[in-house]
Amino acid sequence: MDLTPLNGLLLRTPQLELRPPTPESVEALYEVAATGIHPPEEMPFGVAWTDTLTRESFVEFHQSLLTTWTPARWNCHFISFVGGRPVGTQEIQATDFSARREVHTGSWIGAAHQGLGYGTEQRAAVLEFGFRGLGAGAASTGALIDNIASQRVSTKLGYRTIGEGTLSPRGEPVRHLDYRLERDDWHCPIPVAIEGLEPCLPLFGAN
Repeated sequence: MDLTPLNGLLLRTPQLELRPPTPESVEALYEVAATGIHPPEEMPFGVAWTDTLTRESFVEFHQSLLTTWTPARWNCHFISFVGGRPVGTQEIQATDFSARREVHTGSWIGAAHQGLGYGTEQRAAVLEFGFRGLGAGAASTGALIDNIASQRVSTKLGYRTIGEGTLSPRGEPVRHLDYRLERDDWHCPIPVAIEGLEPCLPLFGAN
């Protein structure tokens, strides 16, 4: 599928620029991940991918998201930049978006860049992209019980807890909280500029 229109897509916030991945930016993002995202004794992700992180697996994962992209099932890992350098990534994905109008998000920020408000800004950016740009009706996310930072971002942005389950990223069950945000409850706390959207709408099943 021709994903060339994604090259012009850009989300701007007061501190960040978010762009879809390119081979060059994924390589740079790997360096951020390799320097650390969380303390080794902690695991904030439902899948413990940082335990087996390699450059090859990291690049292959991001390539696979693009090679398997269809309007019916897409997963865009926006890379967040500060001053032209990546600091983390903000995922937004959907299945059958044209019919369901729902998106799901996930994210991470490199350890060296945490505590500066980037996590809130990048989530707000993709929520504004989903609601205002694509016309989503709802957004969902989740967080392990020990991932307090993620929970705070969700609460700050207006999500409500709708349930919980368990995940076992390192073999032991851990409580996982499920969150949902309805379009009518969304009030973007920061200005977000969306550039290059119109040519991309068919790729997201939003035209």
